[in-house]
This record gives sequence, C-alpha cells and structure tokens, in this order.
Amino acid sequence: MTELCLVRHGQTDWNFQEIIQGREDIPLNALGHRQAEESAAFLSQESWDVIVASPLSRAMDTARYIAEACGIDPGVIIQDERFIEREFGHASGKPVPGIYEAVQADDQDRVPGLESEDEMRARVLSGMEDIVEEHAGKRIIVVCHSHAIKAALSAIDDTYTFRHAMRNACSNYIEYQDGQFVVKAVNVADHITNVIVAK
Repeated sequence: MTELCLVRHGQTDWNFQEIIQGREDIPLNALGHRQAEESAAFLSQESWDVIVASPLSRAMDTARYIAEACGIDPGVIIQDERFIEREFGHASGKPVPGIYEAVQADDQDRVPGLESEDEMRARVLSGMEDIVEEHAGKRIIVVCHSHAIKAALSAIDDTYTFRHAMRNACSNYIEYQDGQFVVKAVNVADHITNVIVAK
C-alpha cells in the first residue's frame, strides 16, 4: 500500500482578507508560518518517506517546515507544477463576495480564463498517479492548495466536491492499493490554531 497526505499551505494575507488566490505567489503571513509549524509537528509523529510540493512559495515554505520536523532534507523536496493552485482567470485577486458563486458554478463564461474542475482533476490525478508509481509502498506528503486538494478528493470519490471547505494547513489522507485510490480522512486540522475556512 502507498499512502499520500495532501496538506494545504498555511495562511496568507489574501486568505485572511478573503481575496481569491490563484497562481499569484503570495507568501505565508505570520499566522501561516505558525500553522505550518503546527502541521509539521503533527506530521512528525508519523514516519514519511517523500515530500512533494507545489512550486509556489506558500506551499514550498510549508513543505520546508514539514521536512525539517520529519527528518527529511528540505533540499530533496520534489516540486511538481501539477499541484499548483487553480487558475482563477478573471476572478484571481478579486474579493470573494460577488464572484465566488460563479467560480463554484465552474462557469468559464462568467469567469474568463477559469481553469475548469475537470481540467484540475485531470492534472492533479496525473500527478498522484505518477507519485504512487514512482514511490510505490512509500508514505508521501504533498503540500499544495485548497483547490488542488478538492480536485484530488473529487477525482477519487464524487461525494466530495469543490464546495468542500479546506482549512489552512489541514491534512488529507489517501491510500493507494490494487490500482485504486481511497480517501481515508479529510480536513484534519484540530492541531491547527486560529484556522479560517477557505471558501
């Protein structure tokens, strides 16, 4: 069996201000750094073999905290662009109120340049399939973004949707065995203080 833990990055100012945050390289804020440390401490209670991360700094910085706590050389974190945040097109950088319903409706007409849910599911699933093939039998942490995690969960199990909220620095556990991904736990974040829920 191969195990994945998809971890969302810590909070950024745009998360706090409820601004739609896509591929802009917005860094962790002070709370985000603390959340990343808390996530790292939580994950260090288990044994992990590999860390993969989105190349955006908020994910990479979170991954570095986790690597150091788990005894993994931060220099060997694998960057994979397939786990980057969704391209929100026209909505990116806009306040959440007023435009997020159009994003949740997956409406490319109302939100020009929006990456579709199907496109997201395809690229994230491709990344996961390559990871479990290359690191069969290992335990892998993937540090990424809210919509990347939603894409993964909904690709595996259609009871999950892009409307499921993902807390900053939450952990989401997935197992892979006999050619099948299975969701084991979602939005594990009781160890994270002062969390806000991303819409």
